[in-house]
Amino acid sequence: MNLSRFKSLNRAAFFGLSLAVLPFCIPAALAEDILEIATPPETPAEINNFKLSEDLLTRMEKIHAALEEMQLSPTAEEGQDAQPSMDSMVGSIESRPQVMALMNAQNIKPRDYLLAYFAMMSALAAADAEEEDQLVDEVKNINPEHVEFGKKYSERIRELIGE
Repeated sequence: MNLSRFKSLNRAAFFGLSLAVLPFCIPAALAEDILEIATPPETPAEINNFKLSEDLLTRMEKIHAALEEMQLSPTAEEGQDAQPSMDSMVGSIESRPQVMALMNAQNIKPRDYLLAYFAMMSALAAADAEEEDQLVDEVKNINPEHVEFGKKYSERIRELIGE
């Protein structure tokens, strides 16, 4: 997996998350441009340092499965921010009682869900890229524990992010 593949996965996951957790947060006409801007060239420290575990992955899978069954409609505030920040995405989740009930039932805070989601995407991309000699430099700054996590749970992460 090369850097452009990682960026594609990052875009896909961001878009998938916006559809599953933050429906209509980004107007469809602008989604591609916004995702290009929102895709960071490096994994932010807050994501890279996030603690991943099998238990967390299992709880996220339960939330994801329940979200897929929900028919959420957009709120008036969603779609107003052309470049959603982590705080605005958290706020959007917190404004939805049904989503908060799911997260509370699994003992996951919205910010932690988002950080874990992006950390798992990064872990998967790094695990895949590590197998390609020409891409080793692209993943050297990824948390080694994340790389191992990505290798161990690659199929489950792929399912979670919709790959």
